[in-house]
Amino acid sequence: MQPVHQTSDYLGPLPLELFISIITLSLDSVSPRNALDRLEQLRLVSKTWLETIDSTPQFWTSIPNDSKSLTRIKEWIKKSGDSPLRIISTILMEPIEPFMALCYPLAHRWQSVTVSGFQLNALAFFDRPAPLLEELHLLGVFFKPDTSFSAGPWLPKHLKSLRLHEVTYSSGKLTIVQLYDILSASPNLRRLDLATDFEGVPCHRDPLPFPVLADLTVSAPQDQNDLTSAILSMIAAPNLTKIVVQFNNGPPAAVLLLSISWLKRQTLDQPRRYDIIIAAGSMGVFIVPKGGGSCSSEDPQLHLSWQRHFSINVLIEILEELESSVPPHAGMTMELYSTHRIVDYLKTPRIDQDGTQTWPLSNLRSIRFKFGGYPPNFDPVSDFARVRKDIARITTLSTGASVLTSILHVWDEASMSFVRGGDL
Repeated sequence: MQPVHQTSDYLGPLPLELFISIITLSLDSVSPRNALDRLEQLRLVSKTWLETIDSTPQFWTSIPNDSKSLTRIKEWIKKSGDSPLRIISTILMEPIEPFMALCYPLAHRWQSVTVSGFQLNALAFFDRPAPLLEELHLLGVFFKPDTSFSAGPWLPKHLKSLRLHEVTYSSGKLTIVQLYDILSASPNLRRLDLATDFEGVPCHRDPLPFPVLADLTVSAPQDQNDLTSAILSMIAAPNLTKIVVQFNNGPPAAVLLLSISWLKRQTLDQPRRYDIIIAAGSMGVFIVPKGGGSCSSEDPQLHLSWQRHFSINVLIEILEELESSVPPHAGMTMELYSTHRIVDYLKTPRIDQDGTQTWPLSNLRSIRFKFGGYPPNFDPVSDFARVRKDIARITTLSTGASVLTSILHVWDEASMSFVRGGDL
């Protein structure tokens, strides 16, 4: 299907290609549902706009299940011509089976499918080839018994993004073996997001290689750290740039430590910058190639941030595990809430068997201590700064209600004291 007007002056001085580009940018900034509403409004501008919008298939490629009737959905599909489609059903109040039944014959055009459909039998709508499918996000669906996860057309080899949330198998849990079969069918994943309870013994098979996997999220179910470890053991991702492990009421230290241990086993042999964030409910690890991202540092760096809900012994254990994970040449930066025991740990030298003295986290290049609710003259780290002369930058941040009320102090070697100033 081609635009009905081929001349560049039918919209006045505005070329057709530029008009289409402007409308496309306008649609990209809103959700698919709002994009269709916006298109309906733009069609009212003039007859020429109506004809142009209706005859431009790329405007109609996102098909959401949020209309009041299937007739409108059929009209959107017709206007999309033969273009690849994004199938979206995320509003639980909308009936999903009639919508999926309408989209089912178009599986050969699916490029992205996102379905939130509790009690939806997924295989009833994913049993035919979808050669263009790159994104498959299933939330709250179930698979019928006797499903072969490693075969069949529902998981194409070129799938780039897979998200499985609260997926069940015949009203029960998926097994670790079934997850392994699912992953083995998708070797070209770039993004993997798992938030599903699994059952069964760990799958003792070789790790699956994912050469282009960049983004990994695993939600650890309560008291299932062994299964979380089994999930991580399935995956070999040498080019990972982000890992997030979320846990729900389970022992956070165990989840963090096994995640770090997994990271150590990855063959991340390219120069990297390591950003590790440890927060109240999750741990995030961001790995950026040398010179990439917002940081242009010449050396890889490890950024740490955590909150005070962990015990000090757990924090020290995590620090020691992280230290063994960082390449010897990698620079490390750290951000933490100050506690006397952490400060004492960092300023107490280690004595090796041969009498050599080394510092904990010897590749630490920068450290920031964050305080909140303390008096202005509170200073627990000056002694630390005087001892750890190997650290290039030591700062303290007294946090206020906002960034504007936060006060940064930088350690000044000349005066052997903290002075106010510097960038937050």
